[in-house]
Amino acid sequence: MQKTTTTLPLGPLISQWDASVPERTKYLRLADAFNACIQTGDYAPGDQLPKETDICAALPVGLSTVQKALAQLVEKGLIVRRRKLGSFITDLRDQVPEVHVYRFRDPATGEVMMPYTRVLGVQRVATSQYGALLTGFDCDEVMRIDRLVWVTGYPPAFSAFFMRPEVAVELQDNAEVQHGASYHRLLWERFGIRTASVRHSAATELLSRQACEHLDLAAPHVGMLWDAFEYDSEGRLQLVQRFELPRGHRPMELIETKS
Repeated sequence: MQKTTTTLPLGPLISQWDASVPERTKYLRLADAFNACIQTGDYAPGDQLPKETDICAALPVGLSTVQKALAQLVEKGLIVRRRKLGSFITDLRDQVPEVHVYRFRDPATGEVMMPYTRVLGVQRVATSQYGALLTGFDCDEVMRIDRLVWVTGYPPAFSAFFMRPEVAVELQDNAEVQHGASYHRLLWERFGIRTASVRHSAATELLSRQACEHLDLAAPHVGMLWDAFEYDSEGRLQLVQRFELPRGHRPMELIETKS
């Protein structure tokens, strides 16, 4: 039997807002209030959050503040936002945090820098064209997404992202696969596919024609190829991501952690 979804009341949120630290930035204060409601059990997993406009009417906050607070809750895994349906409280007992396989650090401060992405193209390709890179896929075709990845103030890297064809039909023409999308999150929320482990491989090689074209490099250009092979809990290859970094690119930290 399908669980009945309940729209959450605003009363507990208002109480937690009143009890929060006034000196905090408003969006952080609102995120704290939501978190407190979840921790106390006032807001239960699966229940739907009030509309953003209703939250604005109940509290001295604007729409942008509400949206920033909800975005932080998404990043922490406390809520999930479903297109055309709304925002819902997640069940932390069942939730699988998103896996990150790379990140950038500021060399002076050590602070993690969030990257930006821009989609360059999406297409179906034959796995046989890529030799050993895609032999782990037990299928003839995969979906390839080419992207630029960069942090503010530094030149970009080129990335080719490969996924199984069964997700291609839904994702290929979907606006959510465009700039800034998290494919790990989409695969988890839409298909229940999670990354359980990652294998890394790096080598000094000639960059591809596509990388040289989009990075405005004169070919041939020798740089670093870094490949990340991501497997589910059954050891099945689900994603392959290839980064192509030109000479002199800022260092990139390769990790396997969950946020």
